Amino acid sequence: MPRLRHGRHAVDAKCLDLAARMNQYERVAEPGFRAGELLVGPRGRELCARLAGIALPEMHDLLAPPAAARFPPMTDPARTGPPTVAEPPSRHDEECPAAEFDRDDQLAVIPALAGVVEEASYWGGPAAGPPDDPAVTAGLRGMAVRVAESAGCQWWWSGLDRGAQQHVQWTARDDPPRFGDAAGMLRRAEAEAGDNERRMGRHRHKAAGSGMSGAWWSHPFPGAISTTRRLGGLGAVLLAGQEDGFGDTDAVVWPLTVAGTARIFEVDGPGAWQHLVAAYPRTATATYRHTWAWTGWDGEWLLPRWPAVARDWDGVHLSVAGYLATAGRALPVETARTLLGGWNPDQTYWLADVVAPDREARAWRNNDGSPLGWKERTTIP
Repeated sequence: MPRLRHGRHAVDAKCLDLAARMNQYERVAEPGFRAGELLVGPRGRELCARLAGIALPEMHDLLAPPAAARFPPMTDPARTGPPTVAEPPSRHDEECPAAEFDRDDQLAVIPALAGVVEEASYWGGPAAGPPDDPAVTAGLRGMAVRVAESAGCQWWWSGLDRGAQQHVQWTARDDPPRFGDAAGMLRRAEAEAGDNERRMGRHRHKAAGSGMSGAWWSHPFPGAISTTRRLGGLGAVLLAGQEDGFGDTDAVVWPLTVAGTARIFEVDGPGAWQHLVAAYPRTATATYRHTWAWTGWDGEWLLPRWPAVARDWDGVHLSVAGYLATAGRALPVETARTLLGGWNPDQTYWLADVVAPDREARAWRNNDGSPLGWKERTTIP
């Protein structure tokens, strides 16, 4: 593939075709391989450790040197394809010492998933979790197989559920969503990103991690409409837990309808995110160099140029499995790196005006602080 020019949208037909087709190899149907995918990312390993009842600090101390958690191994910079997937677990692997969960219940693993999401960190170093160590991975394989084979978790590998999209408005700090201004928000966000990159460039001469920290997230832009699906009695998956959350106990959930013509880019694993960045690159080195220094990478950082993405795709959906395998990893794109942070499982960011209110918004309240403690209220305050 020809090298892509950074800056203005400059993606040839071959690159767009690759981006459109990449999910054909990224999605894997067999539970064994799906279990392997759960173990390639720090979020996925942490989820399996939580479900297996393994104490994470003890795992760090006993099975891997402390440096492994702070500076994960770097992949060959010349490599642009998807990261190596962990070897699929075998049914003969040692069983995990875990309590059984209801494998048919779609909500059974949500509390553990919410705990992983809420403790994710990208600004002061990675959250404590199982390192990328063969001994650790082997100890989690049995639980990874259980999750991958559970009927209640099969939706983790699914694409956008167009008929169940819900926008969460956190009552204490969010205004109602603004529909019909996606292009304007994209322009303003792109201008702000450029300003931030120029301003943070004044700190490029300092050692990585010693200068002023910038943004830590890599989602499209503040104010963008995002959705997660309604799942059983949970009004929206996002209600259960989110990265860098504020402990909200009141929300308004907006059911949205998605246009049938909406073009959705599926981020179902590391390779999908890498291809998205490679097809629509924006240099963001100055902005993230000091914030993401904990990865051990001191080269160029790339993120998607969202206005360019919006010319070909109306929304970008991150599956639960994609989140667990991708979030928090410094992934190679040509000779640079990229990182997915600030996203949440099953979240879709909308880059075009292809969503609209479908039914009356409803108020929800969480009375006990648990991920599944949300109950629908009769009226919106």
